[in-house]
Amino acid sequence: MYFVRFIFFAALLSSALVACDRSPASLPADQRPVASQLPSTERAKFRHLPIEGAPNFRDLGGYKTGDGLSVKWGMLYRTDALHELTDGDQAYLERLNIQRIVDFRGPLEARSAPDRLPVSLASHLVSMPMAVAELKGDPKFVERLMRGDTEGMRLTDMLVTINRQLVRDYTPVFKEWLHGLVTAPEGAQIIHCTSGKDRTGLAVAIFLLSLGVPMDTVMQDYLASNEYLSAKNERALLKMKVFSLFRADTDAIRPIMGVEARYLQAAINAIQADYGSLDNYLAQGLGVDPSFRRKLRHRFLEH
Repeated sequence: MYFVRFIFFAALLSSALVACDRSPASLPADQRPVASQLPSTERAKFRHLPIEGAPNFRDLGGYKTGDGLSVKWGMLYRTDALHELTDGDQAYLERLNIQRIVDFRGPLEARSAPDRLPVSLASHLVSMPMAVAELKGDPKFVERLMRGDTEGMRLTDMLVTINRQLVRDYTPVFKEWLHGLVTAPEGAQIIHCTSGKDRTGLAVAIFLLSLGVPMDTVMQDYLASNEYLSAKNERALLKMKVFSLFRADTDAIRPIMGVEARYLQAAINAIQADYGSLDNYLAQGLGVDPSFRRKLRHRFLEH
């Protein structure tokens, strides 16, 4: 009975947290703002799209390049997984002129939480899996977290390792995705993984750096996942605390549910160690030669 009472209390508290999280995402789909369809002076306020089931959904438009150009609005969106989209979210997505959706999740992740897309967009989904060992959803790893057994895990170091591994194991996937940006049908594109912060975060960094966006801006966008995932993460941590009978060390787990500058820096360090410089990585690892860069900038920058 004691355990049942805790479950009931946690459910009530979780519901209260959701109820307090009111935003434009609660509006009917046809009333939710779309940044690219607003006057230019209003767009930045709505970079974060009002989607209930994917709180880390963002437009990459408006960022300035080193030579003073701006990334076009409504061309590339980054997000967390799309398996919890509401009916309203699906209707809203249909207003964005989406032509390609790239899912970076591994097979186990994608099978356990398939994207919930409107029928009109289902055929636009492309799988480009990056199932690094620590992101495969290893049941033993999850079981240990649920038991509160985090001793010796060095959880934040795990994210540093993951970002190095992404560069060293999955550069061909990043290259395929990057080149697909300019060959996809005209219109908007989406990229996502599970939380939209690690694999997606590095992909977005590569994209912005290829366009000539300064590293400070790239890092700012990378770290913004912490703000947008905060409420979702706290609800997940609460559930973890309850179902582990309050043994889970949520303070130890919380950092791996967000991002830190050193995670992205670990990827940059791996690039510099393996290729000598970021420019060499773009050219040799990703095939960003002058011709491709012109195509990418023509498609994604306002001239």
